[in-house]
Amino acid sequence: MPRVSPALNRTLTVFAAVLAMAITASGCAQLPSNSKVQDGPSVQDGQSSDYLYYSPSGPVDGQTQSEVVNSFINAATGPQNDYQTAREFLAPSLKAKWSPNDQVLIQQGSLTQTSLPNNEAKVSINVAATVDADGHYQANSSPVTRELNFKLVQVNGQWRISQAPNAIVLIRPVFDVIFHSYSVYFFDHNYKYLVPDLRWFPSRASTATRLVTALLAGPSPWLAGAVETTMPMDTKLAIDAVTVEKGVAQVNLNAVALMASQSAKQYFLAQLQSTLMQLPTVTKVQILIDRSPQKIADFEPASTSSNTFAPVALISGKLEQMSSPAGSQLTGSRQAIALVGANEFALTADEKTLALRSTRGIYRVRLGQISPDPVLVDSRATLLAPQFDRRGMLWSITRDGGSAIQVSPATAKAIWLSVPWLKGDAIKDFSLSAEGARIAMVVTNKKLGTRVVVASVIRDKTGLPLGLGLPHAVAAGNGTPVSIEWSGETQILVMLADAASTSVSLYTVGGDSRNLGFVTDGAKIIASDSGSDIYVLSHDGVLMQYRGYTWSTLAQSVTAAHVPN
Repeated sequence: MPRVSPALNRTLTVFAAVLAMAITASGCAQLPSNSKVQDGPSVQDGQSSDYLYYSPSGPVDGQTQSEVVNSFINAATGPQNDYQTAREFLAPSLKAKWSPNDQVLIQQGSLTQTSLPNNEAKVSINVAATVDADGHYQANSSPVTRELNFKLVQVNGQWRISQAPNAIVLIRPVFDVIFHSYSVYFFDHNYKYLVPDLRWFPSRASTATRLVTALLAGPSPWLAGAVETTMPMDTKLAIDAVTVEKGVAQVNLNAVALMASQSAKQYFLAQLQSTLMQLPTVTKVQILIDRSPQKIADFEPASTSSNTFAPVALISGKLEQMSSPAGSQLTGSRQAIALVGANEFALTADEKTLALRSTRGIYRVRLGQISPDPVLVDSRATLLAPQFDRRGMLWSITRDGGSAIQVSPATAKAIWLSVPWLKGDAIKDFSLSAEGARIAMVVTNKKLGTRVVVASVIRDKTGLPLGLGLPHAVAAGNGTPVSIEWSGETQILVMLADAASTSVSLYTVGGDSRNLGFVTDGAKIIASDSGSDIYVLSHDGVLMQYRGYTWSTLAQSVTAAHVPN
């Protein structure tokens, strides 16, 4: 008997637990009780075979039409070999044409099957979320009923399906085992930062191929205005496979890629490295064009990390670092705070530039000077808390969505961005992603209520902002959003309030949300750019840190707090 590693044993235990959970959760969803969790050949031999997977059973002689349809739906738990087991339930005319990767329907509750005349059947399911062919995940605010239509014919005396939707159906626990999220990385317009675009694919031998295909197909529509597609149009894989041998992913492109400049090839290699090295079997990437290996120098994108994790708090008219070496430049901020009567602030990661908000507007201050001289940059009313992007540009936004957004570069005139889709909205809060290519907002209006949206930040080749792309709604939790903060590359922390309580939820852009628990009287959510450190400021000035599902007090009498960015 082959030796099974402890890691594999643990994985099999998790699979068995999830399988039991799935059967319990599905009720009438009829997850097959004779499916097994199996392991393929060792991944150390390369990605020639699939990862751990469910192993559903194929057809049995004498099955009724209803049993065939139900078994076919259940066979979607086995994506190995391009859903080979599921295809066994199909008639020869459909077996090769059926396209299971077109759409994944994540089922909530039980399904209902109805037999119809003329050897037809209808299956009704409540769909909680979908994943399309490019891996885009879309959660529904409430389950949506879908009807799936089937036709059956007899083949050698056995019922087989001759018509079926190009989709598979999975209950949530099974989806969570089979599918995983991966970031597909694109460059911003001045090729400085990589920007993640979250996709969902099954963990299997073909995952690398699907990731490269998604990269070549381009970004999600809402993100397109903020990022670049580095390779020439119509660049594709020369063969529909990315092979992985001894940790090296070989990406063989068609001849169109020869038109790309050497710098474009460098950028694309950097995209591939960040995208494919999320897979545990990939440690290196090689680009080939028409099977010819390319010599391409590595290009190192700029880091999006600020290397800061602890917040700075405005307490009793001065800025205090919750964790800081002695002699900080922040000691020089007290005079400027007193001069303007600041009640909010923003601070660059190098702690050399400070923005202060008072009833008179937003000021910029250079720290480290003997006599700091605050410069008024925005005198509008109802200004939200200011924020710096990683390029040192100061963003100031009013609560009136119809008002233009002002962006103030350190050494240039202010830029005004008009955003037509915000007209008629009120803005409660906003947050910029670490690389500055995406903005998240809490917006509200009478028709749609209060919601969380993200949009691309469109910049020119020098990094100056030109506008915002169209909004993309983020899956909502329970409650009314009141505060927002990016937390890591693809996640947003949102504070939610209702009549009785305040809670914090973690939203995934391109995924679901999950609740992190309740917090007393929360007013503002704060996080490091890595997402590993989370804080909350209450209405009565208590600053709390999230630690192991509980909130511990860091400071009191706090007017405002932020992690420098």
